[in-house]
Amino acid sequence: MTTAKPQRAGSFERRTFAGLAASLAFAATACSVNPYTGEQQFAAYDDAQLSQASAQAWQQLRAQTPTLNSGPQYQRVQRVWSRIAAASPKAGEQWDVQVFNSDDVNAFVMPGNRVGVYTGLLDVVENDDQLAAVLGHEVAHAIYRHANQRATRQAAASAAVQVGAAAAGNSGLGVSANQVNALGSVAANLGVVLPYSRNAELEADLAGVDYMVRAGYDPRAAIRLWEVMQQNNSQRTADFLSTHPNPDIRQQRIREYIQQKGY
Repeated sequence: MTTAKPQRAGSFERRTFAGLAASLAFAATACSVNPYTGEQQFAAYDDAQLSQASAQAWQQLRAQTPTLNSGPQYQRVQRVWSRIAAASPKAGEQWDVQVFNSDDVNAFVMPGNRVGVYTGLLDVVENDDQLAAVLGHEVAHAIYRHANQRATRQAAASAAVQVGAAAAGNSGLGVSANQVNALGSVAANLGVVLPYSRNAELEADLAGVDYMVRAGYDPRAAIRLWEVMQQNNSQRTADFLSTHPNPDIRQQRIREYIQQKGY
């Protein structure tokens, strides 16, 4: 019995060290240069891979949700989008921009230059400047490769949890691998994935303001946008459990950025 404990401890230490080494190796290979900003980013995946992976989900969404191909709402989105896209670092690239006929107040971007705008959002925004703020925000997500970075962080968090579960299951500490997996997944989600998502939203807000200005729209509309959104969405998930920052925070950050840039 006296020799078994040191052996188990040694095994635990070796597994922990192996997990750390694997994590460091993953981090080293996950860094790449963003072709649009020139910045080093924690992004492990090839953008073409993510585009291919999202293609099926995009097609399913288009099949399940009616889309507009003409009319004032369709023309409005295409008109504002063409100006915003031309003012961004992705100017000249091909985009698939769909207007979904749904009451959802939402817009999104998917890997592969795919953008969706719901008619419910068009009913809420007060003018084209506010719509430009939304579309500038979405193209910024694509430019800053936020989907790639989030997928990379999720993969890293998942790998760390699995390593910890394997080590704990062989440590003799009375903690099951399932327990570590459950607790570790929650901790990783709250500590890594969601905070990153909120930071990505703020980064997209500010970059979107830049594209608005270059496209000739009023950047102050981005502040008013979140006032409108707040009025139309009184019940929100608690901030620390949400992928999106509080609208008050977004308004303040945008206001400060506009003043800083002299817009």
